[in-house]
Amino acid sequence: MDFQFMPTITVIIPAYNQSRFLSDSLNSIIAQTYTDWECIIINDGSTDNTQDVVKSYLNKIDKFLYIEQSNRGLAATRNRGLDEAAGKYIQFLDADDVIGRTKFEKQLADLSKTNNLALSYTDYFSSTESDLTTPYPGGRYLPPTFVHNDNKLHDLIIRWEAQMSIPVHCFLFDARFFKDYGIRFDETLPNHEDWDCWMNIFRLNPKVYYIPEKLATYRIHTDSMVYDWDKMEKGFMKALEKQRNSFDADPYYYDLLTQKIKLTKTVYKQLNPSTPYRLITRLYSFVIRYLFHH
Repeated sequence: MDFQFMPTITVIIPAYNQSRFLSDSLNSIIAQTYTDWECIIINDGSTDNTQDVVKSYLNKIDKFLYIEQSNRGLAATRNRGLDEAAGKYIQFLDADDVIGRTKFEKQLADLSKTNNLALSYTDYFSSTESDLTTPYPGGRYLPPTFVHNDNKLHDLIIRWEAQMSIPVHCFLFDARFFKDYGIRFDETLPNHEDWDCWMNIFRLNPKVYYIPEKLATYRIHTDSMVYDWDKMEKGFMKALEKQRNSFDADPYYYDLLTQKIKLTKTVYKQLNPSTPYRLITRLYSFVIRYLFHH
């Protein structure tokens, strides 16, 4: 890639055995009405034909950069993309999801209003595995809006995974979060590394813009409805305890994270391998109302 090429947006796509969906993701980038972007695709040790799918695009469009590595996991792969990124803004996109064609254009219209640290996020749509235009039947939908607009960290702590969710590709981030402040995804966390990363970003108190349009599509796989709840709980607890320790000098957030830990233990205790994912939000919401009178 030409070292003089400085795109406005860098898209980072980790790819691990998702070749059957990857073209949808790449096409959603190509279709953007805002065209000053680069897209870094990192093949994280895939054993399918991911390489062949990517090569068909490399031969046509010079704004794609392809990297291969041995399998390191999602967090490490996103971090590799951040290390390579040249853009002023960062868009994360998983290989099985897509974004709306006006997402860049609309988010940049807001982000260009400030020189301060800022991010933009949008609403999202949950689709079936085979049809991106069909809503997933019975799937959970958690609005991404903040209730405590003057204290977004409160919502990220208490309401996350219970009454709100923001999929990774809803965001468009100022690259300075990662370049100047060194924020990365924690590679030691088995899951919930995205929540941990958002916590580190939002505690910098950035300017936040919200677009109430479903400009990101989250594809729900049939096999993703079966969860190892024990593993999920251990991962979330590790992330929660890590964040609580980072607030040891701040009694307010330390106590709030302590409450979230208790809440999480209460909820996960009710789950078993056959529990559908959407039930966790109902349990969380019930306990939140009981503990915090929301």
